[in-house]
Amino acid sequence: MKRLKFLLLAVVGAVSACATGYSLVTPGPVTVQDLHLLADSGWNKAPGMHTPSVRNNAETWTKDGMLLDRLVISPAIPDGQPIMVSRDKSAALPVFRADMLPNELEELVESSLVKMFGEGNAVVSTSNLRPFRYGETDGIRFSVEATVTDSPQYRGTVGAFVEKDQLYLMYFLAAVPYYFDKHRAEAEAIIQSATL
Repeated sequence: MKRLKFLLLAVVGAVSACATGYSLVTPGPVTVQDLHLLADSGWNKAPGMHTPSVRNNAETWTKDGMLLDRLVISPAIPDGQPIMVSRDKSAALPVFRADMLPNELEELVESSLVKMFGEGNAVVSTSNLRPFRYGETDGIRFSVEATVTDSPQYRGTVGAFVEKDQLYLMYFLAAVPYYFDKHRAEAEAIIQSATL
């Protein structure tokens, strides 16, 4: 019996150690590098090991778990760099160019999400491209949908702007219908609050 208790405690300890990489996002003003946002309660920042496609200086927040919802905040992506990363050195990721037009930024995000989910495993489409002002900076907003093999269908919203030849990108993806509907308003409010 003592051996069973010890084994059970060891398993619980191992599971707890895996989960401790997440940290609570404090409600209120939050800064990710030089990007300022206003967060509401209930978001958890995912550790880097759970977000292999996200750039080093980016953050991924979730409310109900990475497979169900995620808000990715990628500040200051330099000209000539991809908006995501791949551990596969042979992967040809599209790159951001500082002179991209709004529709080209939309296409960049769409093609990058296809790469993130795995080419041949996902169909990603974007719609409703429109201008949006982030503080004193002109930017864009648009919607995204993704159908992924062996995963839930996702819907999301994207916000982006370019300042000093760097791209500031924020996107929210969540499983539909429940998780997208549940967190959409909060995620959009965070994206819309972005300023430098």
